[in-house]
Amino acid sequence: MKDKNFIGLTEKLFSLLEAFDQNPRETISLEKITRSVGMAKTTVHRILYSLRKLGYLDQHENGDYSLSHKFYQIGRNGLPHRHLTAMAKPLLDKLVIRTGESAHIGVIDNGFVLFVAATPSQHAYRCSAEVGECSYAHSTALGKCILAFLAPAELESVISQRGLPKLTPMTISDATQLALELAKVRNQGYAINNNENIEGVTCIAAPILDNTGKAVAGLSISGPSSRMHGSTESLIQSVKQATFRISMQLGYHSEIPAGVSMVG
Repeated sequence: MKDKNFIGLTEKLFSLLEAFDQNPRETISLEKITRSVGMAKTTVHRILYSLRKLGYLDQHENGDYSLSHKFYQIGRNGLPHRHLTAMAKPLLDKLVIRTGESAHIGVIDNGFVLFVAATPSQHAYRCSAEVGECSYAHSTALGKCILAFLAPAELESVISQRGLPKLTPMTISDATQLALELAKVRNQGYAINNNENIEGVTCIAAPILDNTGKAVAGLSISGPSSRMHGSTESLIQSVKQATFRISMQLGYHSEIPAGVSMVG
């Protein structure tokens, strides 16, 4: 029976947006979107044209499309973990001042790392994500520091959803190697991404734990590898200090991790 209250265009619009969700790091051609959604090419083109006209899509020189900054802006206030991000933002800002590098908070969402808070570095040459952007979990320090503390079934779900694509020559794309890396992360309490997600970029991250000890998010700093490598140990200390403070505000109770000073 036909639902008279249902607007068919709505289904078409969100089917099209889901095509972008499946390719969060890429621009997408009209042909690829058309194949993905199974609609007439003329219909897809008209919807894309309308979204671009409204400012929610960008069209690039080669004709491909990507979601625009405006699209992410409208969802910013509705992102999950608003309590966490509001509480953590002052510490995130302080971390940027202390380290000079961009700082982010991310969560695992639909198999990806979703950035829910970000404070960019003031350097002209910086490495910063936007709130609402997604990255693969296995190739980022943020992702690895959360994956390391997931239950085996949860970890398997993330890997089966998104796979382990090799994004740079340094990306860990083998499940056995990733398991060894995550064991190392659990043991040391932090993760490092050396050119694994983007060549020339290094990230350091540590998990944010709730009152049950579960890793509900991760916090990272990111910068050019050439600038980060000279002060790795002090940056690790700063990240672990910030995540421990946030974890305590979430009700986590434990001894201060080894090597972490709570002064400053």
